[in-house]
Amino acid sequence: MREHPPDPRDPHDPRRQSSNNAPAPLTRVDTGGFTNRHLEKYGITSDEAVFLKAVVKAMNSNLEGYNLTESMSSTIKTLYDIDDDKLQDLGYLKLHTGVARRRYYTVTSEGQRACRMTKEHGFDIGDPGDDTPHRVGVELTRQYYLARDDVRRVEVSPREGGSRTDLVVVDTDPKRIATIEVEGGRVSADPGVPDDVSSGINDYSSLRHDYRVLADADGESVWVVRNHEVAANMLRALTAGETIPVNLDRETIRGIESGRVKIGEFNDELDAFDAPGIDRVLTFQQLRNRL
Repeated sequence: MREHPPDPRDPHDPRRQSSNNAPAPLTRVDTGGFTNRHLEKYGITSDEAVFLKAVVKAMNSNLEGYNLTESMSSTIKTLYDIDDDKLQDLGYLKLHTGVARRRYYTVTSEGQRACRMTKEHGFDIGDPGDDTPHRVGVELTRQYYLARDDVRRVEVSPREGGSRTDLVVVDTDPKRIATIEVEGGRVSADPGVPDDVSSGINDYSSLRHDYRVLADADGESVWVVRNHEVAANMLRALTAGETIPVNLDRETIRGIESGRVKIGEFNDELDAFDAPGIDRVLTFQQLRNRL
């Protein structure tokens, strides 16, 4: 494999990091900047404010000693004396259940005001409105492709003809290998999800727009989804789109949603589709298994 200079835009590029540098340990973030008046206004303790700040930094991929493939409850939360139920009740925090019992947090807009730190967006970070599961999926995908010998760089949140895609993978030629859309969504295992609320992504028009962007892009069109429930929801949205050449019967979609039809088996059938906006579907768990 040829050596290439580091990508100056990508702080995660392994070629920018010395092999002699041991990873920094996860420690508490700075506790300054929160007056008693501010804490009383938002009804939180100093530790709760700093915890929220740490989670936002983690969402921004800017928390030293932590990366988004790790559970937040067994890492970040252990450093602070907080009541996460209280923070959820106040509307400052969302709790998500990941694969292998990993638990993640998202700090809401009001929570960001409470901790005086804003969720960032842009190149190498992600979209402004995405919750933590989406950013976890982006990080898993980035690590998976960077581990391949034929990959030169992975771009996060690049522009694609006026629209934004989640990731673009470029090989050593350089040539586009894949254009990737990540779907986090809501799953039935998430705490606080009512029984009458469906899993997946509610905005079908957004999913169809993403399909068209991938169909027009170079390279393999890859959908990375949080789990089989989100995969089924995505496929249901595409099947219902009149101008999209994805036509799956209800039984197949229900089988994927329940887990009876495995994503790997479904990928084998995708070769028979004439749908340029979906060449492969991968779940977060599949990516974890390959890292």
